[in-house]
Amino acid sequence: MRGEQGPAPAPDGPPPPSRTVTTPVLLALANAVEEFALAASGDRTVAAVALFQRAPYFAAHQDAWARIAATAGEGALIALAGAPPAGLPAGLGCVPLAEHEPLSREWSVTVLTPRSGATVVGRDLEAVDGSARSLERGRLFAAHWSFRHGDAHAELLRLRHELGPRLGSQRTGALDEVLSRVVPVPGTATDGRHDAAADRLARQVSAERRRADDTLNRLSELEPGAERDPRSGLPTRAFLERWTAGSVTGTLPVGLVLLRVQELGLVQGRHGYRAETAVLQSVARLLGRHVGAAGRAVRVGREEFLLVLPGLDVAALATAAQRLSEAVAELSGGYPFVPTPCTAVITRTRLRPFPLDALWAALDDAVTAGRAVTLLRT
Repeated sequence: MRGEQGPAPAPDGPPPPSRTVTTPVLLALANAVEEFALAASGDRTVAAVALFQRAPYFAAHQDAWARIAATAGEGALIALAGAPPAGLPAGLGCVPLAEHEPLSREWSVTVLTPRSGATVVGRDLEAVDGSARSLERGRLFAAHWSFRHGDAHAELLRLRHELGPRLGSQRTGALDEVLSRVVPVPGTATDGRHDAAADRLARQVSAERRRADDTLNRLSELEPGAERDPRSGLPTRAFLERWTAGSVTGTLPVGLVLLRVQELGLVQGRHGYRAETAVLQSVARLLGRHVGAAGRAVRVGREEFLLVLPGLDVAALATAAQRLSEAVAELSGGYPFVPTPCTAVITRTRLRPFPLDALWAALDDAVTAGRAVTLLRT
């Protein structure tokens, strides 16, 4: 009967452990659970629920969820914050999430039938693995996954509770229909063979991601091309565009420091090419000391440099900008002994692309007003 939940599978086994993974690993696991939902089976009363954070992330999964919706009917739904996806597959429900509620930070797929289930749940840590080839590939999640019936059952119950009235009566009834038909299967609660296989695959995907990114990063260093400025050795706007491609508004918070070394563009005319190169390289070394493993320093103009610092809050950004401004100013005490005053604008943003035009306008105003560090609120 709908609205009544049957007995849960025996909770004999421990809960699945949480591990820190990057986006490619989480995607591989999510794809595996989607395939679990689509696999041929006589156990056809299916509930499938996924959280995608934001609509752009759903695009790559749209075909799979069209097929899942055709199988699961009212029991298939997704949830995300912001605008719903364009061209939502027929029959697939979409539950809106508030921008700042905890569920909007989750990326998950859960599938449950009366006799089987699978789940993967990733919670956005809003941090980045700095070795990754892009911001999106380096996003870090605290994730757990399981192909045990009991774990999928527990996760669907949690989502059923968290989404509550937003599901609507038909979707609620479809989920409750599956939950009411759950049949404990002896021995499955402690059977970890499927999870062991998934763990091995996840480790292999992670290792392959690291090898691929490391190889491409080394190639970029050997043949920098348009992505690296030959004078300072810093990445360029072309690098920034490639590194941030695929990153979506509303997810990873990023601290930005736009720095202008005033009159740097005049050094060559006044003191020569070598003097300008020496100043550029000195500035680049200082910037490199302030970005950490996850951040990047980018040359975005003749006198302008952008520090991209994932996860940093405004207080930390202000401190970093002040120290950096002071350090750059002190360069005038060494060769080639030219003045290097600088001005900085800082912001913490979830916007993509980054609000560089607004930062630049604020920087022009700060230089005119003589302010060393200015906060831009986005």
